[in-house]
Amino acid sequence: MQKRKNPSKRLRFEVFKRDNFSCQYCGAQPPNVVLVCDHIDPVSRGGQTTIDNLITACELCNQGKSNKVLQNRMIRPDADLLYLETQQEIAELKRYQAAERQRDDLLKQIASDIQDRWCDISGLDWSPNDSLILQLLRKYSPEVVNQAVMIVAKKMSDGYWHSWSDDWIPYLWGVAKKISTTQEEQGGLRDGN
Repeated sequence: MQKRKNPSKRLRFEVFKRDNFSCQYCGAQPPNVVLVCDHIDPVSRGGQTTIDNLITACELCNQGKSNKVLQNRMIRPDADLLYLETQQEIAELKRYQAAERQRDDLLKQIASDIQDRWCDISGLDWSPNDSLILQLLRKYSPEVVNQAVMIVAKKMSDGYWHSWSDDWIPYLWGVAKKISTTQEEQGGLRDGN
């Protein structure tokens, strides 16, 4: 049997500080209880008096535990570490929000440019609304949407549809899908697939 070595005052203080001056078994804190350092692996079973083998316990929990080995010990988290982790998460969420706003602003600018191109090519004084162009941009790349709009705008200028008819909207979606599919197939062929 190994001789018990009591932890120094400095070591006890470091253990108490690490454990937020709380019993790691029941959560009790001074002045309601007296705290002690408990060996996780009991000295009678070869446990050492080191900071990694010590845990903060109140006298009642320590006496009740005796020399049993507790497999599932709960060490209270370091409050500063939790604070820093939370601040990191907040910073990442804010960065994500900023990137999302920037993306939305760029998509609106691209949509506006595409609407201007529509008016130039079709010769009409109206263009597909923002909602339609943004829906297309969320599904297809700006290049695909731009090409599809130029094709449909040209058909509008040639009188293929009446400006009061909405038949061109499903056609625009179909053209965008066909351009996208063609680009994917050509990309697959270039990659050797």
